[in-house]
Amino acid sequence: MSILIFNRLPYYDVPYDKWLEDLNEPLVILTTEKLAPEFQANAYVLSFENYDYNNAVEFAALQMAKHTPFRRVVATAERDILRAARIREHLGIEGQSWESAIAFRDKVKMKRLLKAANVKVPPFAELESVIDLVLFIEEVGYPVVVKPIDGMGSRNTTILYNDEDTIAYLNEGLTPHLEVEKFIEGEMYHIDGVVLDGTIQLCWPSKYLNSCLAFQEGKYLGSYMLEPQNLLTARLQDYVTSVLRVLPTPQYTTFHAEVFHTPQDELILCEIACRTGGSRICEEYRQAFDIDLTKLAVQAQCGLTVTVPEQVRQKQGPKAQFGFIGIPPKQGVFLAGPNVDELPDWVTEYRLLAEPGQYFDGPHTSVDYAVTILVRGDTEREVLARLEEVADLFERNSVWKTD
Repeated sequence: MSILIFNRLPYYDVPYDKWLEDLNEPLVILTTEKLAPEFQANAYVLSFENYDYNNAVEFAALQMAKHTPFRRVVATAERDILRAARIREHLGIEGQSWESAIAFRDKVKMKRLLKAANVKVPPFAELESVIDLVLFIEEVGYPVVVKPIDGMGSRNTTILYNDEDTIAYLNEGLTPHLEVEKFIEGEMYHIDGVVLDGTIQLCWPSKYLNSCLAFQEGKYLGSYMLEPQNLLTARLQDYVTSVLRVLPTPQYTTFHAEVFHTPQDELILCEIACRTGGSRICEEYRQAFDIDLTKLAVQAQCGLTVTVPEQVRQKQGPKAQFGFIGIPPKQGVFLAGPNVDELPDWVTEYRLLAEPGQYFDGPHTSVDYAVTILVRGDTEREVLARLEEVADLFERNSVWKTD
């Protein structure tokens, strides 16, 4: 027997061979051409062009299953959740079901389930034609948000503020699988954690800097963890717990929820995913709680016994306050960034993703970055100030040849 892994993440975040070495089982990893070399030393690896949309990925998995039976199927990225569920269901393998996976991936199904359970969600509708859009706008008014039902990273998400925006949007033609929802005024929070054996072991909120659509204006995206004494901390934890109780949550999973806090003091779900949050959220939690969300979920899904630190079991909160930013690339050629020695000692991780001489045509999703930076502080206020300071430092000390 072997473990099948669908992978979209770099080796430094998901060293599956180390995590699963106690199983003494072969690992089969299906991944992108760019990432494949990182995993080839200790696993059988198949790489694919256009990995996200390439259905030959699933075909290859089914062909291998004929002569290499899989005991577990693992997916750690949003694009692979449905793939893995389909394969499990077809082969009769234990793990997250199709019903569970689609409830977390299909934003319309997700909101229907939650609305039926009286959990607050934005007014929404499935968008199959222009008539659906017109009727929805007439009902709720502008602004509205149009996005893919199964989207991720805020890709192809558009806010329509008036008829002129709507006409410009429709000029491109409606794509399949869209939803429209009322634009919610308010501040956005993300809540991340892990479920083990059906119990939420960790659930902690952070506040976004800028919005998830800030990349469309070339602005950085980031967030900072809330302090235990922040009045919203417990409220957001309770709210997300209620969401996970309504949805068919897997027995072992990480989760990443995004929630609006409105000027009327309401909490309204934007969406929730059954995987670890993107950007540097996983590393942030490693440093704040001595816990690797993805590692725990992968090990538990594969049958290994896992435990969480005492600090987490006692619901004590992070050992310090942390935050991160991801700065998107400009349009042009990246030449150089600041030297690591120039960074303050409260920068706990600095990942320069842009390479000298690399050309960018700007960001395309909320997680397209030239650099990610993680900082530590004693309070929310201090972390926020340090995030702003280090963003300015990177801007001043980076060299671009712009178009």
